[in-house]
Amino acid sequence: MLANLADYAGLPAGPRRIAIGCAGGRHRASGLTELLARELRDRGRQVDVEHLHVHLPRVLKTPDTARTIHTQEAT
Repeated sequence: MLANLADYAGLPAGPRRIAIGCAGGRHRASGLTELLARELRDRGRQVDVEHLHVHLPRVLKTPDTARTIHTQEAT
C-alpha cells in the first residue's frame, strides 16, 4: 500500500494532498503518514506533514458496553 501511494503521488497529475485516517488518529494514521513522507522525500519530493488529531485523547470503546472511555497517553 505504501509503494502504491508513493507511486500515485509521483504521477504528473497526482494528488497535491494525501489524507490518511484511522479510528484513533494517533497510531496507524500518523505512523503511515510518516512512512509515506519518508518514502516521498527519498524520491525527491518536497513533503509537509500535518497531524491533525495526534494531540487529542484517545477514545476507546469497550466491547461489552456502549459507553466510551477517554484516556490520556503520554507522548
